[in-house]
Amino acid sequence: MFHDLGPVYKEDLMFRPTMTVHVKDPDDFEKVFRAEGKYPRKLILDFSVGHRKRRNRWPGIIQVDGEEWHRMRQTIAPKIMRPKIVEENIVNFNAVSKDAVARFVKLNDACKLDHIPDLEKELNRWSLEGIGTLAFDTRLGLYEDPPPQSALEFTNAVNNFFELAQQLLFNIFSTIARPYIDTPTFKKFLINADALFEIGQVFVDKKMRELNIMAEKGIDPSNAQVVPLLAYLLMKEDLTPEEVNGHAIDIVTAGVDTVRYLEGSVTRVVICLSRTSNATLWWLYNLARFPTVQEKVYQEIKSVLGNDREVTPQHLAKLRYLKACLKESMRLTPSTTANVRFLDEDVVLSGYHVPAQTLISMELYATTRLDKYFKDPLEFKPERWLRGTKDVHSFSHLQFGFGPRMCVGRRVAELGMYVLICRLLQRFRLEYHHEPLEIRQKMLTVPDKPVKIKFIELNHYTHANANDRKHNNLAFIDIMDKELANTSACSPRNTVHCSSI
Repeated sequence: MFHDLGPVYKEDLMFRPTMTVHVKDPDDFEKVFRAEGKYPRKLILDFSVGHRKRRNRWPGIIQVDGEEWHRMRQTIAPKIMRPKIVEENIVNFNAVSKDAVARFVKLNDACKLDHIPDLEKELNRWSLEGIGTLAFDTRLGLYEDPPPQSALEFTNAVNNFFELAQQLLFNIFSTIARPYIDTPTFKKFLINADALFEIGQVFVDKKMRELNIMAEKGIDPSNAQVVPLLAYLLMKEDLTPEEVNGHAIDIVTAGVDTVRYLEGSVTRVVICLSRTSNATLWWLYNLARFPTVQEKVYQEIKSVLGNDREVTPQHLAKLRYLKACLKESMRLTPSTTANVRFLDEDVVLSGYHVPAQTLISMELYATTRLDKYFKDPLEFKPERWLRGTKDVHSFSHLQFGFGPRMCVGRRVAELGMYVLICRLLQRFRLEYHHEPLEIRQKMLTVPDKPVKIKFIELNHYTHANANDRKHNNLAFIDIMDKELANTSACSPRNTVHCSSI
């Protein structure tokens, strides 16, 4: 669209309440973020708000604006956004990632295919289990054999939530009809959202009982060396247990895919998790198809962690190339294609006057593919993010947003991904032997087909020169089955714009 219409264009759709202006210049992104004020406003999902209103529930930190949003943000941000969140949660994330790798080994041994089947599902399992330790201060049990029924029900509720939200978001008829009638999909959404809250409330009530028992024994949980997030929220006098549940659900749903839409605060943690699995899937894909980069990451991990040590905050500080690699993966294959904001004042973008109350869409995907802002934009070059590099505009790639409303789960999402990638590369060599995947845009960007990555255990594979391996993959044919997929080149379609929490 930018190629045909220029650096700025507007879009006025009958089923949207306001006109949308699309921009791609990082200088314009900076103007928008600098002008958003103390209470930034974003696009609100009417079906999510509608569910909360019907059930007389708090709308959640993602689906509110203004002073109420600021109040709720202030209750959770000091706990989840500060650097110490890494130190407080890394033990749990190491344990979950260890279980995930063990399951990958088991699946790899049992499967006769040349890849782990349903990799997306396995990463959702990992992300949901990991974010559960943060949001609910407990292991859900998804790596138990068999998993408890409660964990399976919660997983199904989260997955169904996103699937139904996806349908509601993209169905024009449903969007137009919802103010007048309850469509079949919206009815299913209401039932599923209720189930998600009910399950989340079980975890909250359990923690409340534990805190009450501690109080009866004269134990002050706030004196503990590490106060879990759920206990921290429950101990805040300005939050009701229902609001705490909302926060937790929000975190889970944001984390399953760094950051889908979901309900409530504990619920909002779940959303953050969802985005994490999506970003991790793309990262594994990029590592597998760029063996030279993968080798550099592996060598850094080996030099810092050795072959089997767990990740610590001190280790993370030294893994600079690993972090640059994640940034580059999220640039080339982003989870979201845009950030959106409403401004309360007029603004001039690329020489065009944009009135207040206009929805402004900052098109990250378009920007990251222009050589004006990134040298060799279609190449995977983590080096562009290393310290000392000055050819990247600071506002050209903000996957987690910027300012007061940047993603509340960013540190948690990044921590989970860093730990899992370290554990996986300590055990496996990743390979991808198919055509490039095509990007499809749903609530997040997703591959157009299953991601078939080979996980080759290092005891069967020697890390030789990466360039030699790139051109001599036939040496490993005896340990893999041939399975090629008919794929096409990368091009995003059916675009929808997802903003940060």
